[in-house]
Amino acid sequence: MPESTTTWSAVLRDREAAEALELVTALTGRPRRVPARVHPDLADGGPGLVLAFRQLDRCRPGEGWGGMAEGYLAATAEGAARLGGPDAAPGLFGGLAGLAFAAWALSPGAPSHSAAHEHVVERAAVRARALGADPHGPPARAFDVISGVTGTGAYLLCRHEEPAARAALCEVLTALVALSGADRAGTPHLFTPPEALNDPARRARSPHGAVDCGVAHGIAGPLALLSLALTEGVTVAGQRAAVARLAERLADHRSDDAQGPDWPALVPLPPPGGPTPARPAAAPASWCRGAPGIARALWHAGTALDDAPLRALAIQALKAVLRRPIRDGTGLCHGLAGLLQITVRFAHDTGDPELAGAAAALADASATRLRTSAAGPGFLDGAAGAVLAFLSAATDVPPDWDRVLLLS
Repeated sequence: MPESTTTWSAVLRDREAAEALELVTALTGRPRRVPARVHPDLADGGPGLVLAFRQLDRCRPGEGWGGMAEGYLAATAEGAARLGGPDAAPGLFGGLAGLAFAAWALSPGAPSHSAAHEHVVERAAVRARALGADPHGPPARAFDVISGVTGTGAYLLCRHEEPAARAALCEVLTALVALSGADRAGTPHLFTPPEALNDPARRARSPHGAVDCGVAHGIAGPLALLSLALTEGVTVAGQRAAVARLAERLADHRSDDAQGPDWPALVPLPPPGGPTPARPAAAPASWCRGAPGIARALWHAGTALDDAPLRALAIQALKAVLRRPIRDGTGLCHGLAGLLQITVRFAHDTGDPELAGAAAALADASATRLRTSAAGPGFLDGAAGAVLAFLSAATDVPPDWDRVLLLS
């Protein structure tokens, strides 16, 4: 991954970093006994704790965190064995790809022969071929980062030097290229049919379906994966054009305000031959559905295409977010930890002191809210994700864990 060949440095200054690390200590306590079995999903189970304890061990070696990471990996495998089977999902946040990613994180240079890895490779290829054969209006769970082939592809990209994983990844990329392709009767392939909009209010606003702009369930997720793979030299036919198309589509769906670029979560599609519906309000700033995650996907696209204006748009979008009131929430998915991690990434990539200062302000705001909230231990919405974001901002250890969010 890119971090292995570049120098990472703390964005927070000495006092700010010390305060962030004090909060990390308060959130994590001391190494302790590990359960024999834990739930195997990355979103709120064992893999997220593996990532947090593994990163703590990298930042504070010799304190016992490595043993906890190993213990939680074993406990996660026990949980997967109890709940799994031949039909176990290969998704990243609720399936076996989360366990496989956690195992990779502990031994990134070692080839994997685990049952979880082999299951993910096999099922990802099968799912991708099915998706590519019928790419129009698939359910989000088929292609997205949370449950679909985009999230599984994020894991496979970590192991792209292994032939079987690379072959499965190429199947995923081929399917995503197909999804980005020609529209059908004016409707893009990557749209959410109205019957798949679970919220009645959203269905009422989008009776002909909608385009989801976000990373977690929308077009920014495939854009990020296609771009990262292109940058790392893993390519399939049509991939570069697909990156350009998806980036252009996101740019077309902008919903700017006085602060700058922004995006709605869902863009309603017009009726056949009918007028364009009114653009909805922008989504709250978040990794999952809002402008911060979209900005990062556009940055990846600009990097892959060597497109300076696209990278500039990404930076403008994040700075616009940072000029708006900070939203509630402490987690990675739709809270301050996710915004902090994205800002730290941009600050590191650009060297922009404005973004470094914003990261310090976000770390302070996040710490204040964590001290007064009852965060659970989970990765997406809990303490594990917050700990990882603080370690990214306050230490010189590269945060390769955020590949699961397609931030790197």
